Amino acid sequence: MSLRHLALCSVAALALSAVGTMAADLPGRAAAAAPVYVAPIFTWTGFYVGLSAGYAGDAFEYPFSGDIAYGDRRVPYSGAASVNSSGFLGGAQMGYNWQFGNGFVAGVEADYSWANVEGRVGLGAGIDGFGGSLNAGSELTSLGTVRARLGYGWDRALFYVTGGWAWGRVESTLDAGFNDSVDRFGLERDVNKSGWTLGAGMEFAFTNNMSFKTEYLYVDLGDKNLYSRDYTFDGRSVATARLDVETKVHVVRAGLNYRFWTPVAAGPVLARY
Repeated sequence: MSLRHLALCSVAALALSAVGTMAADLPGRAAAAAPVYVAPIFTWTGFYVGLSAGYAGDAFEYPFSGDIAYGDRRVPYSGAASVNSSGFLGGAQMGYNWQFGNGFVAGVEADYSWANVEGRVGLGAGIDGFGGSLNAGSELTSLGTVRARLGYGWDRALFYVTGGWAWGRVESTLDAGFNDSVDRFGLERDVNKSGWTLGAGMEFAFTNNMSFKTEYLYVDLGDKNLYSRDYTFDGRSVATARLDVETKVHVVRAGLNYRFWTPVAAGPVLARY
């Protein structure tokens, strides 16, 4: 081999060695990890609207009182009558919840229901051809509440207690007498009544936007006067009479809510390197 061929071979060997060294020094490129999706955190915070229906009932109480003149004395009297009530109601509700941390939930809810909760009594009697009758009763025709709610949520299940202000409209009638044609007494009154309510319930979100609830409420609408009169004879009071109606109902109902749900944290796509 000539010196010229030897020199060319040496140069080629050095070049190949340098290329290999440079390739070994280049950084390796690892495959990127698959992206990881972090799901949004479920929360009860937000505004909602919904529909509900259920059953209500208890009793209408009719306390009465007054006095009767006996000579120079006035003798008081008092008592109470009662009729059982029952019926259905249905309506709509709206509210807002705030969730604190991972569990505690506070909120406010207002609802209105059309109702047909009725209690009536009818009596008839005849003594030696002298007849008497009594037809009386009341009907709760509407019911509304404005309540606070306080509860604890285990993920999509919420258990709560609730209480606040309640109001309703009560229609009452009374027709009584000792004879079918004369000496009859009647009244018909529609009164708006207000009181309070207290109860508890459970709500479950089966999607992010839809939830099912069931709850119990005790409602006390207080008493309202139906009739008051001072009976006079020859310009002198001979008797007084007063009749009131008290309304109390137990409500058991279920409903569906549409929740304008906003996640606490959006689900970002994270890549691991």
